Amino acid sequence: MKSTIILPVDVQTDKSLATLKNGVLTIKLPKSEKIKTKKIEIKHHEE
Repeated sequence: MKSTIILPVDVQTDKSLATLKNGVLTIKLPKSEKIKTKKIEIKHHEE
């Protein structure tokens, strides 16, 4: 059996975990961290 699910968010595939216990498949896929942005002040000097 094969099933494909498209997730609405990016996940950390290297930290994913799948377990099968008592016939129940549990899959844990941690969300990827959002890209952090940083504002930088640009100083303008007139000549």
